[in-house]
Amino acid sequence: MKKLLITILSVLILVNAAAVVSFGAGTPPDLVAETAVLIDASTGQILYDKNMNDQRYPASTTKVMTALLALENLDLSKTVTIDAETPYTEGSRIYLLEGEQVTVEQLLNAMMTESANDAAVALGKEIAGTIPDFAKMMNEKAKKLGAKNTNFVNPNGLHDDAHVTTAYDLAMIAQEAMKNEKFRELVLTYRYIIPATNKQDIRYLYNTNRLIYDERTKVSANGVLRPAKYEGATGIKTGYTSHAGGCLIAGAKRGETELISVVMKSTDSGRFGDSIALLDYGFENYKSAKAIDAGTDLGQINVSRGSVRQVGVVAAQDGYVTLPIEASAELIKTKVLLDEKVKAPVTKGQKVGVVEIYEGDSLISKVDAIAAGEIPEGGILSIVGIPDDTAQKIEIGFAIALIVFLLLSSSYILLRRRQMKRRRKRRLERELKYQREQDFRMDFRNHHNDYRNDFKRY
Repeated sequence: MKKLLITILSVLILVNAAAVVSFGAGTPPDLVAETAVLIDASTGQILYDKNMNDQRYPASTTKVMTALLALENLDLSKTVTIDAETPYTEGSRIYLLEGEQVTVEQLLNAMMTESANDAAVALGKEIAGTIPDFAKMMNEKAKKLGAKNTNFVNPNGLHDDAHVTTAYDLAMIAQEAMKNEKFRELVLTYRYIIPATNKQDIRYLYNTNRLIYDERTKVSANGVLRPAKYEGATGIKTGYTSHAGGCLIAGAKRGETELISVVMKSTDSGRFGDSIALLDYGFENYKSAKAIDAGTDLGQINVSRGSVRQVGVVAAQDGYVTLPIEASAELIKTKVLLDEKVKAPVTKGQKVGVVEIYEGDSLISKVDAIAAGEIPEGGILSIVGIPDDTAQKIEIGFAIALIVFLLLSSSYILLRRRQMKRRRKRRLERELKYQREQDFRMDFRNHHNDYRNDFKRY
C-alpha cells in the first residue's frame, strides 16, 4: 500500500512538472471548454493551448471576420437598402424589414453588440453580392491571416455542418481585427441606439459580452465564483448555438500587455469563466515588453535612379517580445538589417529591410523597416548617381554659362563687325583719295600735253 501511494505521488509530481514545462509558467487553468487558446495580442505568441487546432462550430464568433471585411470594403456612412430575403434570417436579429434603409455603421453595431444575424447577412451581400461569394472572401482572408483549419459558409455563424474553424484560427483573425481602431470601438460598445428608419422606430441594442460590463452575474473561473466583468477587457465577441455550445473570443489589456483568448464548445456561463481563467493565467505569468516603437528612425538607405540619393527608413509598427513575468527587459536586443539599396521609384511605406528582435541570443520576432518618404525616379543624370537637386544646379550653371557664352559671342561678333566696317570705310576713303590723286595727275598730264601742243603750234 505504501509503495502504491509513493507511486501515485510520483506520477502526480511528474504530471504537474510536465504541465509547468509545457506551458512555461504556473499551473494552467481548468477549463470547461473543449478547445481553447491564449495568445499575446502584440506578438501572436501562444501562451496556452487546449486542442487549439481541433475544428469546432464557431457560432457568432464568425462575425469578427464579417466585421473585419466590412471595415475594409465599405464606407461606414453608406446607406444599405435591405432586400426581400434578409429579414427571414433565423436566430438573433434586429428584425430588419424589406426596403428598410440603414447605414453600414448601424449594421456593424447591430451585428457586434446585439449579435444580429440579419445585419451580418445584409453586410455580406452589400460587400460581395451573394452569401456564397462573401463566404469565399471570408475564407481567402482567413488563409492570409494564418488560419489553417477554417471553412466559412455564412457571415453569421448559424449552424452548418461545413461551417467550422479552430480556436487558433479565431485568435489569428481576432488579432488582425483588433488592429483596426473602429473594430476596437465596436466590440467595446455596451449600448448602441439605431434611430428611427424609414420602416421602424428607434432601437436600443446591448452587448452580449458580459466581460465588458456585468458586475452582478457571478461565473466560475478556476472554481472560484467572481463577477463576469473583467478588469481591462477590450471585447471581443460571443457565440452560442446548440451545436457550438458556448464560444467566446475575449481580449484584455493591462499596461503594455494585451491578451486574446478563445474558448469553444463551453457552456453559456462557462465561456465567461473560462475566458477569465485564461486571461488571469496570462497576466500572472507573462508580460509584453516593447522592443521598438513604430516610426523609430532606422537611418537611411541608398536609392538608385532616384531624384535623391537616399531615403529615410523607419520601423513599420511597434515591436514586442513576450517574456515570463519575472524576466528582465534588458534581455531584449534589436538588429537592423536594411537592403543595400533600392531602385526608384520608392513609395512611402515600401519595405526596405527588417528589424530583428532578440531575447538574449534567440530571435523572437521581426518588424518591417519601411521607407519614410516617396522618392520618384530621377532625371537622366541619376543614371550616374547625380540627384535631381544637384542636376538642377548643374543645369542652371550650364544655362548661365551658355548665356554668358552667347553674350560674349554676340559682343565679339558685334565688335568684329564694327571693326570690319571701319576698315572698309578707311579702305574706301584711301581708294577715293588715291583715285582723286590719279585723276588729278591725269588732268595735269592732259593739261600739260595740251599746253605743249599749243606752244608748238605757235
